[in-house]
Amino acid sequence: MRVDRHIPLAEASDELLMELVVLGKKEALRELYERYFSLLCRFAHGFLKDEAKAEDAVQEVFIRILNQRNQFDTGRKFRSWMFTLCANHCKNILRDEANRTRILQTEQKDKESLEEPNYNLDQVRLKEEIKRLLARCSEKEKQLYNLRFEMDLSVKEIAGIMELPEGSVKSGLFYLIKKLSTPLKAIIHEYQ
Repeated sequence: MRVDRHIPLAEASDELLMELVVLGKKEALRELYERYFSLLCRFAHGFLKDEAKAEDAVQEVFIRILNQRNQFDTGRKFRSWMFTLCANHCKNILRDEANRTRILQTEQKDKESLEEPNYNLDQVRLKEEIKRLLARCSEKEKQLYNLRFEMDLSVKEIAGIMELPEGSVKSGLFYLIKKLSTPLKAIIHEYQ
């Protein structure tokens, strides 16, 4: 599509405005923002059930639109792309909140277990050793460990979160377990 600079922004199509955004025209993004902010907030509220969270999510969507402007396919409708970005972002927020809740519940259970008089001190030592070993791992390895062993997510779920093929997640977990198991064998040998 050829950009016609003589059309007033208020009369330009969404797709034309997006082409201008790709060219770095901030006024075009401002026009899209004014057109869709309220509508997207209502849409996001349907997912998040919280007005402030919905507004924050929409702000983030417009930041993504700006950051991903070169990924916009001009053969596609802008409105569909924008609503897809918004829906995916809201789903990520909900998933993150669910994971946070699950982590807090797990931490509470761990705390309660620690308060039990018969708590196995060996488990405490093992967890501390794993934490020490993870400190020397890459961010990707730490994320794999947390998603799989702390949050108990499936390989498929991890692949979706990390935007990796499932095979990469499987091999990453395999090598991480191998990397962690060698130093942990010393602890196991103490009890044999």
